[in-house]
Amino acid sequence: MSIPKLTLLLLPFLKGVIAQTLPIVTLPWGKWQAQIYENDANANPSYGPSCYQVNTSKLQNPPGGTPGVQNPNDGAPSSSEDCLFLDVYAPASAFDQNGNPIQELPVIVWFYGGAYAFGSKELGGGLPLYTGQSMLAASEYNAIFVAGNYRLGAFGWLAGSYMESNAQPNAGLYDQSLLLDWVQRYIIQAAGNPNQVSAWGESAGAGSILHHLIRENGTRDPQFGSFLVQSPAFEWSWDNSVNGTLDTIYRNFSALANCGFGYNISCLRGQSVNLLVSANQKLFDAVHQTGLFPVGPAVDGKWVQTIPAIAFANHNYWPSIDGALISHVTNETASFTPQWVVSQSTFDAFLNDFFPEPSLGPVRAAMRAQYNCKTTYSGNFRACIADLIRDSTFTCNTRQLFEAYPSVAYMMRYAFPFDEYAVHASDLIPTFMNGFDDAYDMLRANNMSKTEAFLYAGFLDTEIMPWYQSYLASFGLHANPNQGPSDTTYWPVATPGDEIGNVMQVHEIEFSLVTDDQNTASICDFWTQIAKMIEGSGSVKKPPQDWKDL
Repeated sequence: MSIPKLTLLLLPFLKGVIAQTLPIVTLPWGKWQAQIYENDANANPSYGPSCYQVNTSKLQNPPGGTPGVQNPNDGAPSSSEDCLFLDVYAPASAFDQNGNPIQELPVIVWFYGGAYAFGSKELGGGLPLYTGQSMLAASEYNAIFVAGNYRLGAFGWLAGSYMESNAQPNAGLYDQSLLLDWVQRYIIQAAGNPNQVSAWGESAGAGSILHHLIRENGTRDPQFGSFLVQSPAFEWSWDNSVNGTLDTIYRNFSALANCGFGYNISCLRGQSVNLLVSANQKLFDAVHQTGLFPVGPAVDGKWVQTIPAIAFANHNYWPSIDGALISHVTNETASFTPQWVVSQSTFDAFLNDFFPEPSLGPVRAAMRAQYNCKTTYSGNFRACIADLIRDSTFTCNTRQLFEAYPSVAYMMRYAFPFDEYAVHASDLIPTFMNGFDDAYDMLRANNMSKTEAFLYAGFLDTEIMPWYQSYLASFGLHANPNQGPSDTTYWPVATPGDEIGNVMQVHEIEFSLVTDDQNTASICDFWTQIAKMIEGSGSVKKPPQDWKDL
């Protein structure tokens, strides 16, 4: 495993506060000196390659059949197997003239999204994902921002019975834990407070945070006291039985890497990196536009001991959380809805892909009854399958997190500018933008027309960003969104009910409290029952008593 390495970046906000001697962080494997990072288009604010990943622009079979999933790594550094690097953004005012830290500031740790297949700690290409500029400015330079890499695709997320015995399943989760452990050990040298850490993430990053909360049935400290999740996403991966679905994914990867459709980890370890990268790309292309991905967090008998919905239902999650900000967008599945599901027969074919085990016939029957496309959706199979994917992969995750931490949960529904336009990851724009130009560039990068991008960037800059970033920065500092400097609408803790109440909705150019009809108790309880039916089918192995991390 790689040793985490860092870039320490100082963000000056007042002239004359920069130390004469730039801060130095001393690690067991060397010393790292800070550099000044200002708003310079030519500045290179981060260091280190990204992890090997899927090139989404070259996918022949994008998950929904359309190239809607954008790779946030187009401008990032080159990839490498040695990729566990991190960046630390710190205000210059937190250090004295000799470069010594004089404050212990709250720490925000960011985990990027990318379907567990792509992404990195920085976007590059001139866009501000995922720098700490916006949050440090919104916090009035009273926070530290950390972003780090974790392994992706087959390099980070292979699992199954064979991997449990011969390698490390869910390696990406352990990479993230290593980053959090680094913060606990060393962030004090960069003016951070290890006792005031907030974990933030979007999509796969948010889904990862959820898995840190249920680590070993909630018995392991996740090393953060609060969390902010935007669209927490993952697909259930449970069949870790011998020769089960997860083993089949491993064997498919093995075959694509010229090691045969079998179990020979030594062969994979001896193959060239280029061949493994190619096999990883082909593994994702082998999924035939089902809206599904081949790898991600999976039941492994250790870290993930059962389907997360069951862990939450059984109260097997870390109890000591000071605050939770839980958000989703209103059109989560635009890029993930398979185009070919247009009839009952194709809907049934999708269910066979989603729940492939022969023993899950009753599960597939329950799904057909709950999502009655012909009756409930008047034959609109695309809307029917979109709701199924949204409920299972995105919004019921937000419900489970709310029910785990109801006394400290602030819920958000992002619908800017309208429900249909609020697609997956669009809330990253007000999170990381530093003004009109950033918003415009990010909208254009996601194929919005120049006219629309100009219009909506203006609204984001003047109407959305000030309040949105004030809420987030206040949460990062206090585990409460209501203590920021802006004159924002009071945002109370959410209230229970079939529809969660006191949900902060961002819609058009307004922030208002609403109830949420996309993560109701009735539909999410149904999915918990589905999880229990799957567990009862026998395809989820019971945890061994003598497991040791490899």
